[in-house]
Amino acid sequence: MAFLLALLPVQPAAADESVPAHAERVATIDWGTAETLLALGITPLGLAESAGYRDWVGSPALPSGVAELGLRATPSLEYLAALKPDVILSTPQFTAIEPVLGRIAPVISLATFTEDLEPYRHAEENTRRLGALTGREQAADDLIAAIDARIAKLKGAVGMAATRPVLVLYFQDDRHAWVFCRGSLFDDVLKRAGLKNAWTGAGNFWGFANAGVDQLFAARDAAVLVIEPVPPAVRAKLAARDGLLGQLPAFAPGNYEILPSVWGFGGLPSAGRFADLLREHARLFERGHAS
Repeated sequence: MAFLLALLPVQPAAADESVPAHAERVATIDWGTAETLLALGITPLGLAESAGYRDWVGSPALPSGVAELGLRATPSLEYLAALKPDVILSTPQFTAIEPVLGRIAPVISLATFTEDLEPYRHAEENTRRLGALTGREQAADDLIAAIDARIAKLKGAVGMAATRPVLVLYFQDDRHAWVFCRGSLFDDVLKRAGLKNAWTGAGNFWGFANAGVDQLFAARDAAVLVIEPVPPAVRAKLAARDGLLGQLPAFAPGNYEILPSVWGFGGLPSAGRFADLLREHARLFERGHAS
C-alpha cells in the first residue's frame, strides 16, 4: 500500500476547483451521500460497506455493479485508485483519512450532522451541492421539492387530530436502544409534520441518545416506532411479551410498529422514506389509539 501511495500524484483534499465540471465518476465513503447521488440519477462508482447500505438504508436500491470499497474508516486505496474517480465524497467523520484519499482524487466533505442540530437544512444544502457537482441542478431542485411534498402529505394525513408524541429508536440489543431526539433527521421530519418527539432528553450531535430499556418506562403515552434491523432477541421478547422489555407499556400490542430499514443518519431520501412510513402508520399517532 505504501508503494502504491508513493506512485500516486498528490492532490489537495476538499478542493472543489480540482473536480471536473459535471463529474460523473464519483466514489463515496458515506451511505447518506450515496443515497442522494442515486436519487439524483448518479450511480456511484464505489461505496464503502455496501452490504451495510443494503441492510440499513435499503432505498434507493444500490445497483449490483457498484464496487465495494471496504470499511468506511479504512477503505481500500487500491480499489479506489483503480476506479479512477473524478471525486471522492466523504464526511467530517472521516477527516483523518482525507489527506490519503486526496492522493487519489479530490475529496469533498459534506456535513449533515453538526453542532447546530439542523440536519434537514444541511441535507438540502448537500443535495444542491451534489446537483451542482454532477450537473444535476434541476434534479436536485426536484428532489428537494419532492421531499417537502411527501412531508406535507404526512402532515395532511395527521391533520388536526390530537396526536400522541412519537418515540423513534433502533435497538442495539434487548437492553439498550438508540433513541432519536433533537438534532436527528427523524426529529426534523416529525417537527415539519406537526408531530412531537416523545424523547425530550439531550443526545449527541448525531441526534440520538443511548438509553437503557428501563428508561423507556416514561414513554407509556407515546406511539413507538422501532426501525429494522431488529435483533432476534428483541423481536422474540416483544412477540412473547417476555422480560422487562416485553412488559414495558410502550410495547403493549397496538402501541408500536416495526418499520422497514430507513437510515437515521442519511440525507433527503431517508427523510422522505421516513415520512412515507409515518404516513402509512398515521393512525398510530392518534390519541386514544393504543390498547
